[in-house]
Amino acid sequence: MNFMKTLLPLLIASISLTACGGSDTSTVKTPPAVAAAKPAAVVDPLKRGAKVFAKCRACHTLEENGRHKVGPNLWDFYGKKAASKEGFAYSKAMQAADIIWDETTLDGYLKRPSAYMPGNRMTFIGLKKQTDRDAVQAFLRDKTTP
Repeated sequence: MNFMKTLLPLLIASISLTACGGSDTSTVKTPPAVAAAKPAAVVDPLKRGAKVFAKCRACHTLEENGRHKVGPNLWDFYGKKAASKEGFAYSKAMQAADIIWDETTLDGYLKRPSAYMPGNRMTFIGLKKQTDRDAVQAFLRDKTTP
């Protein structure tokens, strides 16, 4: 009888816990938390353009009356005919090019200079990403337009 007095309260407690949802939940799988979508980082095009233009600084300057390097100074080149900077020795291909530097022509040139203007001397491979080309153009317009 002592055995029943000890076992009966344990049995009742066990049944009560099961009925109340107190059963073992270690086997219940909860769905993984869905990561909240992070908004795309907003990057200032001028800052991005400055960073991308760092690749160009070895050959080009941007300052008004700046010197030419391996490439011409780029001050005030938008809206101008290709190969029109005084004092720079342009390639024959650049001299023969009948283009005005604007968003469309510069985009094509920056994408892949050798394909856009075969025979030009710019050895730079180009900028594959449209966002990089757009950012560089925004930066150049800001830094080289009087």
